[in-house]
Amino acid sequence: MNKKFGKIVTAAVLFLSCSAAWSAVIYTGINRRELSVGDLVNFTVTIMAPKGATVQPPDPASAFDPLTVKEWNNRKVPLKTSDSVVFEYELTTYKAENCTIPPLPFVLNAEGRSDTLRTDSIPLTVVSLCKVDTADIVGLRPQQVTGKRSLLWLWIGLGLLALIAAILFARSLIHYHRKGPPPPPPRPPYEEAIEALAALDSKQYPLKGMIREYVFELSEILKRYSERRFGVNAAEFTTEEMLAWLAVSKLEKEQRFAMEWFYRAADPVKFAKYLPDQGTVDRFGVEARAFIEATKPVIEVKKEGESGQSSASGEALPPEAANKTGQMAGLPEDANKTGRMSGPGGEGS
Repeated sequence: MNKKFGKIVTAAVLFLSCSAAWSAVIYTGINRRELSVGDLVNFTVTIMAPKGATVQPPDPASAFDPLTVKEWNNRKVPLKTSDSVVFEYELTTYKAENCTIPPLPFVLNAEGRSDTLRTDSIPLTVVSLCKVDTADIVGLRPQQVTGKRSLLWLWIGLGLLALIAAILFARSLIHYHRKGPPPPPPRPPYEEAIEALAALDSKQYPLKGMIREYVFELSEILKRYSERRFGVNAAEFTTEEMLAWLAVSKLEKEQRFAMEWFYRAADPVKFAKYLPDQGTVDRFGVEARAFIEATKPVIEVKKEGESGQSSASGEALPPEAANKTGQMAGLPEDANKTGRMSGPGGEGS
């Protein structure tokens, strides 16, 4: 008798344990119960399921009618003795009438068994955005004043504008008198470039292994010099645009070839982190300085007795004119060819 009673108790305990292991609980949550047409409602379903269980949610395209599912996702959070399966929905409605989130079936599968959990229905209130005017008669406009309008406010406004203009004018005069002397004119491009090269040399980038920084600054010095010396927007040029300008410029062929080599060889160093040999690094500086020296402005001084326009004002001559050292304005062609010019007393050597 005792043995039979013990078996019955053991079976009951096992049954209750299995039932507890299989049990699942469903919870719902919502962030609002009132909404306007097009507003979003966040609806959450949380299921505490046995370990390893899977949950099949309802079809979001049809199960939430008359509501529309804009977006949904799910995640599983493993716990110590169970799993928390969470489904998150963003719902909205496009009808200006109250609606209800219907009961939703979630199918639970675990250990070869299947069960359906259902949520409770949740009513929602849709608030209209249109304000209904129940007044039978629209209010009448107030009586209008006849006759000419007073110009008092107009004169007051004009007076304020005149006062503001006077204050601004006085401030501008004070600011003008407080300003110091005008800034000095910019340095000539040649002097500026030579000083920039000296400053770059003092940084000793090549000795520090900073080849890329050295080539970058050297390239900017050349572009700045070319922009001011030849009147082109060289500072904004890409390498291809710079090469195109060199091809149509009036520079000497050797100068064009030197600059084309410089910009083509500098690009891999500047943008591809290419490390050239020491000879190439030295050549970068030599070519840059040689180009600036070769294209620096030449001031031609007019000699006594020469005709034509004078260049003594300091205007810069183009490179091709600077290289023609045997020609001077106002001389006959024969004198330019022979290198002699005629003076007041006859031929001179």
